[in-house]
Amino acid sequence: MKILITAIYVLVVGLVCFFAGLIVPRSIFDENKFPYKSFKWEDGGKIYDKLHIKSWKAKLPEMSKITKLIFPKKLKKNMTADDFDRLVKESCIAELSHYVLCVCSLGIYYIWRGKLGAFLALIYGVLGNVTYIIIQRYNRPHFIAVRDKLKVREERRLNAGLSGF
Repeated sequence: MKILITAIYVLVVGLVCFFAGLIVPRSIFDENKFPYKSFKWEDGGKIYDKLHIKSWKAKLPEMSKITKLIFPKKLKKNMTADDFDRLVKESCIAELSHYVLCVCSLGIYYIWRGKLGAFLALIYGVLGNVTYIIIQRYNRPHFIAVRDKLKVREERRLNAGLSGF
């Protein structure tokens, strides 16, 4: 019975976070402020290379592959600065959602009191959420760098087109 209650709890909490992430305004997220801004020790996401992130991040399930409700994370050749800005905002939302889910993982302990509950909560919190937080913190600096380069390139093209008149 505890297994069923735990599964329902994890499903309900996950769905609430998912739908909350869909409706929250993107404008409230600022990648240049805490907690989304990269810390110096993260070295623009390079610290996560020590965790061999490139070898495992693509193997984890991703909601944008499961549902069309989420902006796709797959990079395409013709993406604009606005597309990358959206990826940056989506990474902030995903990170916040996984922080909330980490805290909610403590609810598993209340269902399974004792060492087993602590173990299950830790597994769900770390493997189910911290890994995704790491992915967001790894990806965001890269998205920001590409976005900023594309903005400069797009402004140059716009200015070059206007000066031709």
